Amino acid sequence: MSNSNETGIQNLPAMNLPQVVDPVVMAVAPTPPPIPEPTNLPPVRDRRIRESALHTLAAWTARFIVGVFMICNFFPLSFITAIAAFGWLQRRMQALSLRAWWEASPRRQDSSFEDFLDDLGPNAPVERPRWFLRERFAKHLGEISRGNSFGSFFVAIWDVVTLPIHSLLVNFKVGLSGLFATSMLTGWGGMIMLFSWYFGWLNSFHKGYEDAFLGLLAALFGSSLLILALIYVPMAQAHQAAAGEVAAFFQFRVVVRLILTRFTAYAFLTGSLALTALVFEIPRLVTLNENFIPNHKGVSPQAAYFMLQAWWFGWSIFFFAALLILRTISAAIYRSAMLKAVRNGTIAIDELPTNLHVWFAKLAIVPETPIARSLIGAMLHATIGLKYRVFLFSVVGLIWLLFVMRFYFGYFLVFNEYRGILNHPVIQVPCIDWTPWHLVRGEEE
Repeated sequence: MSNSNETGIQNLPAMNLPQVVDPVVMAVAPTPPPIPEPTNLPPVRDRRIRESALHTLAAWTARFIVGVFMICNFFPLSFITAIAAFGWLQRRMQALSLRAWWEASPRRQDSSFEDFLDDLGPNAPVERPRWFLRERFAKHLGEISRGNSFGSFFVAIWDVVTLPIHSLLVNFKVGLSGLFATSMLTGWGGMIMLFSWYFGWLNSFHKGYEDAFLGLLAALFGSSLLILALIYVPMAQAHQAAAGEVAAFFQFRVVVRLILTRFTAYAFLTGSLALTALVFEIPRLVTLNENFIPNHKGVSPQAAYFMLQAWWFGWSIFFFAALLILRTISAAIYRSAMLKAVRNGTIAIDELPTNLHVWFAKLAIVPETPIARSLIGAMLHATIGLKYRVFLFSVVGLIWLLFVMRFYFGYFLVFNEYRGILNHPVIQVPCIDWTPWHLVRGEEE
């Protein structure tokens, strides 16, 4: 109860009211405007993204099978169709190099690699070269249709007629130009070695021992020329493949600087080529064995011919796979060496062939001023670089010396006329069909 004090004011007990809590006000986020659905967007142009794995596998399987048939079908046709295989491998190396340069370029943000290739024209490189059908046929026909001249009509007819085999003609053209350039360096040593081989056998048969030193000297001189050429040729082939010009093969200053730029990797490539040649010498030496079925006495020349063709075809499957791997390694070494050399100023942009000059300008991968090497780096390069290069040059020379010795030893056991002396499949015509001529004619040996 309440009671009153002296003032007459009544004292009331304190009220225990609950604490007043301010209500929580939740801020409602504004609703974002709806995002419109994309309409009429251009399709993805990069084949690696657009294409399914199954489609890619089928496309490469078909190309691989055709490649095997190109390097081995029926002798002597194999050596002719293998020229187209050499050209196809060169075109593949060109695409690999150009793709790597595009990926290292700031222009890769602007468009896809296929768009970049299309901008170079109807005859520009393609990422996956064909064997027969024409590349970019629709675009090429569109370019021709713009002309109103009478000659354009016949050009269009020719393009339609050659549609099924245009890529085959291109492969032959590229292959012939590449083999011509290669033979201009390797041919001299090979011809002298061929002379020394026949001179030695004829001199031994006629017992002209006082002239035996001529054959020996010719063999040493020819082998030396071939070894020097082989040191140069793999990088020169990659340079010619990328540039698409025969003259690029003979740019000695540029090619030598590319070799020196990636000399360690180049020595690895050299060893891989020599090792591949050694491995595929085995099936040729096996034919010497008396237990080899085509060597049996009861086998007719016609049956022996088809047995040998089946033998070489089986080995050609592995040989073409080896060639694809070797050319991929060669392209990787070349494109890396070229990119480093032009960025460091080791090779001036004006020294490059026309196609490479134009492509590098479009890709903008060459800095306006060369990348300077640090003082310590320059001192180490000057001190260690020369000795290391001499060592690598000795290693590469020794590898090719063993390559030539392997060839001489194998030819003493199994002789295949002039083919093995003038043609080395890992470097020149990619064909390991060593069927003897007497079996082609259906005759006994």
